[in-house]
Amino acid sequence: MTNLKRKRLLLYLVTFFYWFAQYVYNPYMTPYLLGLNISASFAGVIVGMYGSTQLLCRLPLGLAADNKQKHKLFILLGALLSATASLIRVLSQNPYVLLSANAISGVASSMWISFTILNSLYYEPHELSRSIGSINAVNNAGILAAYLLGGLFYQRFGMVLMFWMSLISGAIATVLALFIVDEPPKPNPLPVRQLLRVVGQRRLIVYSLLAALFQFIVFATSNSFSNTVIQNIGVTSIQLSICSALFTFAGVLSSYFVGTKRAAAIGETRLTVIGFSLLALYCFLLPQMKSFFGMTVMQFLGGCGGTSVFSLIMSAAIRDVPDEQRSTAMGFFQSVYAIGIMAGPSVMGTLIDWFRITPAFSIVGVVCVLTAAAYPLISRFMRRAA
Repeated sequence: MTNLKRKRLLLYLVTFFYWFAQYVYNPYMTPYLLGLNISASFAGVIVGMYGSTQLLCRLPLGLAADNKQKHKLFILLGALLSATASLIRVLSQNPYVLLSANAISGVASSMWISFTILNSLYYEPHELSRSIGSINAVNNAGILAAYLLGGLFYQRFGMVLMFWMSLISGAIATVLALFIVDEPPKPNPLPVRQLLRVVGQRRLIVYSLLAALFQFIVFATSNSFSNTVIQNIGVTSIQLSICSALFTFAGVLSSYFVGTKRAAAIGETRLTVIGFSLLALYCFLLPQMKSFFGMTVMQFLGGCGGTSVFSLIMSAAIRDVPDEQRSTAMGFFQSVYAIGIMAGPSVMGTLIDWFRITPAFSIVGVVCVLTAAAYPLISRFMRRAA
């Protein structure tokens, strides 16, 4: 095994355990909060806090990463904070304590910038789509393992064990991160004022807003209230985990697919339209399903659409950004899409309180349809602008 492959493998192992720690409790979080007699609106606020801290942290962290060029430090800190958040959850299940723990988890996820940028440095410049697809596939593999193992143990041992599993996985990621090797820093890093110029790039702004819309859709549905919909048909916790795992498994497959020659032949625009269309079907049909089989089909289709869209949007956003500004660009990109992470559960919780769950999902489905219809025009506009 070459030195470069060893570097990639170690980073992928840290990525796997890092995202396992962040998601092993996720399928049960919203039902768990509702079980504490918390309103859907406040449960949405707690889940949305995960995105609120990312909104505040990601751009400053991107600037720091470009300026210091020490991605290992940020990766190590992200792993450590993921463990810390679940330690807090183990110690107390008070709703306000859980709110603060979700805030810390959001800071931990903000370090994802350095994971993606360091991984891209382990690839050739023309392999950007491949590098993003690869690390997103490992990201989803960690989430998939979290959902599967969580499903095996949640029903018997409850939510506190999920928090313990997250704590242990975060600790493993922290230890492994100690051995990550940074790429040699480039001389004369750009000053902050010059780094911030990239934030005005039209392409970056447009695709960041699209990513925010995508995260709004996913965090309003599959990452929060979809689990409530699935539970309402009377599934077991293992079946709930299977449904969550299928969404993520489809994401692993689609993340890998977007880096292939076959995907390049289909084209970024067509793949993105297909992805948003599948998400629309998911939103419209999931609440109509009355069987476990129907739920699994919808979860797989939604996962295929969702993750492929996100990988395509991410690579498109930073494609024209110079290497020395790429962490800042990624920080801006992730700060903007954190708006969707924050708003998705909160807005969805309010819509459910107002209209009930099926109309709320249909409203999000309409957003998907409109985005799919508008994307070819957006893509054409960006090509002309370039």
